[in-house]
Amino acid sequence: MINRAIISCDNSKLEIDDHFAKVGKMVDIGSKTSKSIVDYKLSRYACYLIVQNSDPRKEVVTLGQTYFAIQTRSQELTEKEYSTLTEDEKGFYQRSLTKKGNHSLNQVAKNCGVKNFDQFHNTRYKGYTMVKQQMILRKERI
Repeated sequence: MINRAIISCDNSKLEIDDHFAKVGKMVDIGSKTSKSIVDYKLSRYACYLIVQNSDPRKEVVTLGQTYFAIQTRSQELTEKEYSTLTEDEKGFYQRSLTKKGNHSLNQVAKNCGVKNFDQFHNTRYKGYTMVKQQMILRKERI
């Protein structure tokens, strides 16, 4: 099922490694022995693809499909409500989203060891890739 989800991600022209990050994992195999296996850290999108490509007879799959169906409907309602707002209300709403997003970004950056937030935010305008690389480097140093 993960292979079909990876193919679907690739066919969508999205970067597979952004959604299916391979991570090594040690597992015990008995007799005080362990071995390394390939595991994945999944994005929300990857989880969605896996759930949509899995056997709905399994309860966990059905729960996942229900979750994503509810979230999709919730987003549709939000978009419908948004379209009824005045231009001033839309501006206020967008500023509120930006404020929440910046707060969330600052929390993640702080947890990754960022100390100079002015430099961090200015770097963000130079491109997502540069920020992502810097955060990965900082996280590896921790």
